[in-house]
Amino acid sequence: MRKLTFVLGFLLLIPALQAKTRKDVPPAPLPEVIVTAHKVFLSNGGGSDLAYDAFYSEMKNWGKYQIVGSPDDAELIVELSYHVEDMGTRVWSSVNTYNNTTQVHSSQLIDPKLILTIYDARTKNSLWSTVDHRRLARMEKNREKEMINSAERLVEELRLRSGSSK
Repeated sequence: MRKLTFVLGFLLLIPALQAKTRKDVPPAPLPEVIVTAHKVFLSNGGGSDLAYDAFYSEMKNWGKYQIVGSPDDAELIVELSYHVEDMGTRVWSSVNTYNNTTQVHSSQLIDPKLILTIYDARTKNSLWSTVDHRRLARMEKNREKEMINSAERLVEELRLRSGSSK
């Protein structure tokens, strides 16, 4: 009976040992129109002018696409939007056993994220989208740095997926 339990336990562990990690999964290719396009219109989907400014600057520095001033002149519409998801409040308590007091603590659970969506300018269909979860920061200057870093990470992901080294 003991051997049978051991064998069954071992058989249950085999799939866990063969599980793949994120590094084992190759990124899916972008739609061909994103890779071959030349003209893009950058759209601020709202939420943060700083994130859009950083994103615009990075896209311009990359140089793969010609940024045009109207969606009518573009092959793609690239939209960046910033959202903060409110996931409620976490409440917990701690007891000081020395003086027998209880302290109640709470913290707001939020998920700030930048969303990059690429649309076909002609059909207005969504072609590809990705999300970067901005890291949390307490101080305003650090929140601004993280917002800029998040926008830069989105451009870098687009650059890597498109196969462009520029």
